[in-house]
Amino acid sequence: MSITNSQVIDIWAIPDWEPDNVILVITDHLEWGDKGEQGEHLQLLQDKLNTYVAFIESGEIYTEIPGALGKHPIIRIHGLHELPEQAEFFIDRATEVLEDVGIGLEFVLKADSALRNG
Repeated sequence: MSITNSQVIDIWAIPDWEPDNVILVITDHLEWGDKGEQGEHLQLLQDKLNTYVAFIESGEIYTEIPGALGKHPIIRIHGLHELPEQAEFFIDRATEVLEDVGIGLEFVLKADSALRNG
């Protein structure tokens, strides 16, 4: 389960500390690299986001996740590497678009060197 498998919801949760939200997590362990690699990485991220948005908008979220009905869906990207400028722009723009349809989008940097180097 990761950004490289665009057809799978990596992780979902309804946390006790966020009981009004259903969190759908995308795990992104890939480095961003040069401009060409960044473009490929962004395409993977876009494909994965599209899967998550379709999961929500189709209503499948309500049949697959008990208790999701009435909760605010938030897609949370857990990245191991800091976003380059191009990716920050993409995340900001996607956040705006998704907010308009009632879906939250967040990027969380999981800056754990043990995970990056392991």
